[in-house]
Amino acid sequence: MSLSHRRRITAAALFLAVPLTLTLTACGNDQAGATPKPTPTTVYEGSYTSAAAKDMIGNGTFAQPEDADRSDVESTAEVAALMLHSWDTTTDKTQTAAAIRAIPLMSNEWATNQIEPERNANQGAWLEPSQHQAYSAPSVVAAPGDVSQDVAADKAIRAYDVSWRWISRDGEELTASGRQIVTIYLEQHDDRWDVVGHQLQDMGR
Repeated sequence: MSLSHRRRITAAALFLAVPLTLTLTACGNDQAGATPKPTPTTVYEGSYTSAAAKDMIGNGTFAQPEDADRSDVESTAEVAALMLHSWDTTTDKTQTAAAIRAIPLMSNEWATNQIEPERNANQGAWLEPSQHQAYSAPSVVAAPGDVSQDVAADKAIRAYDVSWRWISRDGEELTASGRQIVTIYLEQHDDRWDVVGHQLQDMGR
């Protein structure tokens, strides 16, 4: 065998041995009890396809359909009342936008009635909040009187006194506010309460 041929064989053997040596070294380090690197903490701010929490509708403060316990008439009605009064002037053109977000709480028949008009009937009241990219912060209490009642085992009416203030995104203190009486009609289907109608009565402030 020629000298040059023996040199080529030796070089090939060394070339094959290097990856094996590196692999064994890496395995040895893992088995030596080395402390693994900590996994970075990820802060979840809603859907990964959505904007950051500070840019979300209502800055992430609005009630959601999933907040309601649909087996409980009070919970369903209260969440519906809050959602119907949760508006964000950066995304909502009319008050009906809130009702459209509450559609998951409604019966199919009532959901089809939630059609947004071309113009905001409350445009004057929204003027100042819109200038400051504000969103509403509603609160509800049971309305006085005997409107709220259980009509039947599977039918109920709940009335709430809803008031709201506006929170600006630029730090401006807003004087605009509002108040309404909302009456919500509910029916139970398959152990789940659905909103089958609602009425709003403006109370001013």
